[in-house]
Amino acid sequence: MQNKSIVPDGGKKAEITEALGFGMLLAAMGGFMDAYSYTVRGRVFATGQTGNLVLGAFSLAKQDFKGLGHAMVPIVAFWIGIFAAQHLSYILNEERIPRPAAPMGICKEASRRKPVYVRPFRFPYTIFQKKRVKWKAVVLFAELMILFGVGLLPCSVPDILANTGISLSAAMQYSSFRTFGESAAYAPIFCTGNMRSCAEMFYKWIVGKDKGSMKKAFHYTAILIAFFSGAVFGVKSSGIYREKAIWFVCALLGLALFILHKYSAGCSGIGDIKEPAVKDGPGCRGNG
Repeated sequence: MQNKSIVPDGGKKAEITEALGFGMLLAAMGGFMDAYSYTVRGRVFATGQTGNLVLGAFSLAKQDFKGLGHAMVPIVAFWIGIFAAQHLSYILNEERIPRPAAPMGICKEASRRKPVYVRPFRFPYTIFQKKRVKWKAVVLFAELMILFGVGLLPCSVPDILANTGISLSAAMQYSSFRTFGESAAYAPIFCTGNMRSCAEMFYKWIVGKDKGSMKKAFHYTAILIAFFSGAVFGVKSSGIYREKAIWFVCALLGLALFILHKYSAGCSGIGDIKEPAVKDGPGCRGNG
């Protein structure tokens, strides 16, 4: 299958995950997860960790160590999610760090060494490598499995269990999908940074007369609308389906996986990185 990719205005080839529509899909999931955790799982926002950090500080100041523990569990889960996404990026992309070009005084022959392969913890990644599975698809599939498990937890179980799963899933998504369009940075699970970037682009367009910022401003607006719409749908569906409403996010994750499969089949990820050519400098001499 021919690999279809997006070519922004700058002419640089980008992956389908950087399309505006894909970013809106992920943002809708982020809004839904926050609405779900607030409506069904104890009236907390499980995706962002700012509130949990403040609650932890409040509990510590009040010497409420049980409350401190409850606040720290989703924070730890968020960290684990970041580590998991980064580890998948390394082992499935097989990131290679080529050695730099030989400095002055080092012979060309002495610098010819194979690139260093980053393989943290020696994880058995060869199965994924043979099947050419993209690491972002693995992240999405892991999210789907985690959130499906969250939907199986009845409302009678402690909310911290479900919110930990949501925090873990949100962290993996946040770490894996960071840009859209013309390398514009965004966060798919919360909107404060997106709102700031949107306001900045509108300012540059309206006050600075920068027409290029107009397009970015409307792109960020679309991301914010998608997040808001996902939250509205999350509130409505959570009121009807209760704990199983999170499965709507699983359906969206399945759609995202289908999009990746359709448009990114055959893509090898980072690809081979060739060592840079090394020229003989004036300080490089033979043995004779």
